[in-house]
Amino acid sequence: MTRYSVATEPVPLTIDRFHGGMPLKRLFIALFFILPLFVNGCSIYDASNQVEADQLVSQYHDALKANNLDAVLALYGPEFFKDHSSTGWRHTLAALHERYGSLKQARKSFMQKDPRYRGDYYIYGYTLVFENGTISEVITVFKGIENDKLTIAGHVFKARAAG
Repeated sequence: MTRYSVATEPVPLTIDRFHGGMPLKRLFIALFFILPLFVNGCSIYDASNQVEADQLVSQYHDALKANNLDAVLALYGPEFFKDHSSTGWRHTLAALHERYGSLKQARKSFMQKDPRYRGDYYIYGYTLVFENGTISEVITVFKGIENDKLTIAGHVFKARAAG
């Protein structure tokens, strides 16, 4: 498309230049690489402690199988005990063995990483198979940016309906 100026000279209109500055092609290429960062939560950082978080959850299940509640409680962090008393949580864990028997198997149903500015969250879903029943659990493992230790920061048990 050609427009004519007052002096009737042809002035080509193309998308090669944008206000006489950066070529539009470069602008589109730059936006192509920058915009996904904003769509993905503005984070180019990925949670990098996956192996250690897996090991922590494995230690938890091994200690629960052995009914070693002291070892289990040592894996929880101070964030968890802000909302739960340690003696109350000990009773909750002991009640699992009283009601369902010993833990036979822990089957992973999902795993999710969630890097945040405060730290990294690793969320695990498990089906716990006991001698006398099955329950679901969700464990949240957290590593803050201010400390080097992975701990259990959240834990929910949900009884499954019989049938």
